Amino acid sequence: MRLARSTNVGPVTFRKMLERFGSGRNAIEALPDLIAHTKTARQIKLATRDETVAEIETAKACGAKPIIFGDPEYPALLARIDDAPAYFYAIGRIELLTKTAIGIVGARNASATGCGFARKISHELVTAGYVVVSGMARGIDGAAHSAALQTTGKAAGGTIAVQGGGVDVVYPREHQDLYEKLCDQGCVISEMPPGLKPQARHFPRRNRIISGLSFGTVVIEAGRNSGSLITARFAAEQGRDVFAVPGSPTDPRAAGPNSLIRDGAILCDSADVILDAVRVAEQNSHLFEQIHTFNTDARTTDHKTIAASYGDILASLEQDAIMLDGKKSDQTIESKELIKEENDCGDVLEESEKLFDLLSPTPLLIDELIRTSDLPAEQVSTILIELELAGRVERHPGNRVSRIAK
Repeated sequence: MRLARSTNVGPVTFRKMLERFGSGRNAIEALPDLIAHTKTARQIKLATRDETVAEIETAKACGAKPIIFGDPEYPALLARIDDAPAYFYAIGRIELLTKTAIGIVGARNASATGCGFARKISHELVTAGYVVVSGMARGIDGAAHSAALQTTGKAAGGTIAVQGGGVDVVYPREHQDLYEKLCDQGCVISEMPPGLKPQARHFPRRNRIISGLSFGTVVIEAGRNSGSLITARFAAEQGRDVFAVPGSPTDPRAAGPNSLIRDGAILCDSADVILDAVRVAEQNSHLFEQIHTFNTDARTTDHKTIAASYGDILASLEQDAIMLDGKKSDQTIESKELIKEENDCGDVLEESEKLFDLLSPTPLLIDELIRTSDLPAEQVSTILIELELAGRVERHPGNRVSRIAK
């Protein structure tokens, strides 16, 4: 744990060092020699024992269990990715980590139609015995988790939420109730230290874990700069299936999935598409190979004899820098949402904008809009009149309404 928390040691460097030295203790003993050969600005600074003990005590206080690379509970699929976390914390049903999982991600400002589809496929996947993995964000993530938690039965799967901040930090704050249910009936995990508030650069790191845990990732409604597309890219790089739900070309939230489909993602219009692909993937037994172990007996402790071959570890420091510095996170929706939440001081979006976000170019029953928004019918009616007068929505036969495409 000290090695994993050392400055500039990311998951790739951590794995390289354990592969080389066999154990954390051996790697720490080799650090002085390694540091001497590190000529770049990315110098390794070993985390102190006191810092690590304090982190462990904080985890104990919130009931979080550390799942360390090599533990029986460590998910085999996650262990197969090159930048698998050295360890992460988990609260809730730890056994869900060893079940077959499918990721569901999408827009935070999702439409009611998109949320409805997320709930539908989440329910069907969990009913079939699978685990739904998402990021506990607003919109699609929240809908997928909620539907999974409501699905019961002896053969039912479950749901795992991967946090951007500490495993004990609720983000967004309006998901306090959802978080508590996930801790009780599902599982919440994070590779960040407990108590750490999420930062924009943490979310791409979180996204690779969502895809890494999953046989495939489903993208429902995502703008062109959405973090959901980062998750899809990770899934493709990890050799996992990417499913995309098509949408109206006039809806900006459909730009991401439609682009993924053009690039070769599997068009997803039902849970059956996902189930068929995952069942085929489950037959590939090599995916379950226990590769996340290291032979501590076969590693030499004579570091000087191998000092000249530190090239791969030094290269891994540069590879980790992209993730640790968050160089690709500034353009994502996550960073904008995080800034907005900090500026709002916890206030929810204005009700009219919240309602408008739930609409799409596809006509939606006003009754469904009322149910999804959790607003009084009279307030929804008033807001719709205001939006209609502003030229932002239009009504359709059958008591339906849609947003007007720009």
